[in-house]
Amino acid sequence: MHIKEMFYSFQGEGPWVGYPQIFIRFYGCNIHCAYCDEPDFVEQRHNYTSEKVLEEIQPWVAKKPHSISITGGEPLIQVAALKDLLPQLPLPVYLETNGTLPKHLAEVLPWITYASVDYKTGFQAEFTDFMAQLKDLPGAFVKYVLVRDFPIQDIQNIVKIMSALNPAMPFVIQPVTPFAEVKHKAKPEDILRAYTLASKHLSDVRIIPQTHKFIGIR
Repeated sequence: MHIKEMFYSFQGEGPWVGYPQIFIRFYGCNIHCAYCDEPDFVEQRHNYTSEKVLEEIQPWVAKKPHSISITGGEPLIQVAALKDLLPQLPLPVYLETNGTLPKHLAEVLPWITYASVDYKTGFQAEFTDFMAQLKDLPGAFVKYVLVRDFPIQDIQNIVKIMSALNPAMPFVIQPVTPFAEVKHKAKPEDILRAYTLASKHLSDVRIIPQTHKFIGIR
């Protein structure tokens, strides 16, 4: 499998913010987001076997973290490797994904305890199929990175899909951290507009920024 890095830190996003985790960051992604803060460079791609991963994370496992974050990039593009690795991991699996590969999710779903699923503009059908598989998973939540002057249709699509599947699932609106092609934060009125629309139909809507960026950790 191709891995960018592995480290021990604290979750900086979503409902489990502040919990200690082991992070396994997979290399590569199937889409390109203007605000991506984990761009891929070939010199950062390292080849690993499952055995080597288990060996390297063992010192961190002894710290008894909350879970193991499988993140990226987009980890589900390496689904064959995940099918080998995930059953061997000694802690609950916390999948961080862009929600665009529902068929790949189906292959690893039995080993997923937590799932952070982004909604990406233009992938409404894929997101629908993805969330249909996770609608009853207690540890699943949806995340939307909110940019300045965001397309209101995105929130409308998310609300429609989540309302039909599980309106009580947490929905996290994450104001964008300026990076790469994105130079400006979301405006306060953007945040209020998104929250107001979503909270009319969903029962657990939260505004949570990338807290790890504020405190200077990975």
